[in-house]
Amino acid sequence: MNTIIAPAYPYDGSSSLIVRTYLSTSYLTSAALLARKAYAIEVVAVRLPESAPILVDEMEIVERIGVLQRTEHHAYASSAIVMSALGLEAFVNELFADCEAAGAGNLFGLSGDQAEKLALVWSPPQLSSEHGSSRKKYADFERESALRKYDRVLTALNLPALDKSAKPVMAMRTLMELRHALAHYKLAAHTAGEQGERSALSKLEEELQQYFVDHDQPIHNPMTGEHNSYFPDRVIGHAVAEWSVQTAVAFLLHVQARLSVTPRQGDRWPTTDMEMTRFEERDAASNPTADVSPRWS
Repeated sequence: MNTIIAPAYPYDGSSSLIVRTYLSTSYLTSAALLARKAYAIEVVAVRLPESAPILVDEMEIVERIGVLQRTEHHAYASSAIVMSALGLEAFVNELFADCEAAGAGNLFGLSGDQAEKLALVWSPPQLSSEHGSSRKKYADFERESALRKYDRVLTALNLPALDKSAKPVMAMRTLMELRHALAHYKLAAHTAGEQGERSALSKLEEELQQYFVDHDQPIHNPMTGEHNSYFPDRVIGHAVAEWSVQTAVAFLLHVQARLSVTPRQGDRWPTTDMEMTRFEERDAASNPTADVSPRWS
């Protein structure tokens, strides 16, 4: 959480102060931290057969992992995915609201004229009844998707809307769909035959496999078994958690470039610490049952 205390806008020489609290970048930093924790657990899981060769049966290894850290791993990996999406949703709302609250003093590098245009989108002036109320317009805006809101940022500033075929935009849409699937989860059920038969992949699963080739194989998520569902079992792991963080950061940098903004110190745009999604493996290699110390790779 980041809190800024500054003179109220517009600046009229009064002693009034406004307190602005931002969460979007805290969400992204938290998502990276959670991804690191999921990674540390997976490193331990991969080392288990080496540290305990007597566990030659797959089920024994799965059970051993389950006793140790399976619940924590699921919590870390799934939370990293959700927090990455929340960071994107919060960021665009903060951008609009900050322009209204701080004008040229906004923490997104926008000029006073640009801030004024976005403030009008966030809080439109009162309209006559024949044109509908500003409250309804705001309510309609609130219900728009995050991607649509980012488009509104650009179009309000007379810039081209996002190219939906651009890789950062496509990845962002998949991330938001994944977050929706986790938030509104429906039972995953499939038949696992002797040949490991699996049901046809859903649209979301097909999209994810564009980013994770052969990710349906157990080796890519040591915390799950051979016959587990692709979603959510194989998806909820460090690989997708890390991808979620990187996708969120890459998308925001893509928007930043479209706005031609040069971030200043203290601005709300992503920083490098939001991409630290792995710990070093040295400790896990020397002692597979020990916690991995927080040294960055």
